[in-house]
Amino acid sequence: METRITVPTAENAPEATQPLLAAITKQMGRVPNLFAAIGNSPNALEGYLAFDGLVAKGTLSRREIEQISLHVSELNGCAYCVSAHDALSKRAKLTPDEIDAARLGTGSNERENAILALARRAVRASGHGSRTELDRAREAGVTDAQIIEIFATVALKHFTNTVAIAGRIPVDFPAAPRLPQA
Repeated sequence: METRITVPTAENAPEATQPLLAAITKQMGRVPNLFAAIGNSPNALEGYLAFDGLVAKGTLSRREIEQISLHVSELNGCAYCVSAHDALSKRAKLTPDEIDAARLGTGSNERENAILALARRAVRASGHGSRTELDRAREAGVTDAQIIEIFATVALKHFTNTVAIAGRIPVDFPAAPRLPQA
């Protein structure tokens, strides 16, 4: 499958992107293809990294963010992001069974189930008709700030899923089992 969006290297990326790619390399040890592709637009990469970093500093746990990322990526049929978050979820201490469950929209407790149901509603209906999911989330102890962070995480994943799928970005993470097809 041929890539539809260029995946630049650190050497041939736009000049304004190069320091961002260097920072990613320092943090991750390499530049994932998806970040390199987003780096075709230095402003888009800088904005994505800033938004993602700020959401990560919020009140959702790393585990909850990874569960949302897995489920949204599965719903959107993004093999790249499912594989990336399969690897990242293991670092967040999710077991293989918990990763599989999150991909399907199931958590380990009522709070996680409510979070994933709200994320699913956001993906499938852009939030229309979400009163039941909002009530369920609040009953499970999810705050309004966390609801906004859930929607922010969905938005971040929608962006990366779209870039990866539309751009046919080559997966450079170990392939997750049973990859979705876009």
